[in-house]
Amino acid sequence: MVDRDTSDPRRDERDNALTDWATERDVDLDTLSDGQRWVIFAALQFLTFVGPVPPLRRFVPYFLSHCGLDLPALVVAAVVGQTDRAVRKTRQFKPREFWKRMQEARRGHPRAKLSSQDVGRVAKFLAEHKRCSVAEMLTFVKETFGVDMDRLTLRRFLKRYGLGCLWKDRIRNTPLLSAALSTAAPSP
Repeated sequence: MVDRDTSDPRRDERDNALTDWATERDVDLDTLSDGQRWVIFAALQFLTFVGPVPPLRRFVPYFLSHCGLDLPALVVAAVVGQTDRAVRKTRQFKPREFWKRMQEARRGHPRAKLSSQDVGRVAKFLAEHKRCSVAEMLTFVKETFGVDMDRLTLRRFLKRYGLGCLWKDRIRNTPLLSAALSTAAPSP
């Protein structure tokens, strides 16, 4: 075994860097073993080196989650700047699935399942089927547009385009185009 010197410069560099990081991220270093501290230090150095390269940054939480050191999700989240929920979700993927997701990663939000061009057909369906159930509405969307969506996504779509008034006849005796919105009487 190698006799360890208490004034090891690498250990001092690690301890200083981790202390600064821990105070900034509100992490308790006392709960971590020496091996866990070295891996976290290496991950922080790696993240500094790769900078803003997204695929490499996305790999770090997966590696830390499966490195065999039982790092807590909160600590991994603090290292990579994500939420602990995102880290826990990343942990669940098998390697092949994680790799596939990394290859298919897109920037920003996913494309909307239904667009503004689809509002007319949805409004017509709702006007013709005022008492339809949510399941019937979801079936219509799937058959017409070839889109699988859940109840919440459908609700957001209806709210975004103001179609809630057509849903289950919530506003009774209101024409599709309100009298308040119509123009004045036609001029002679």
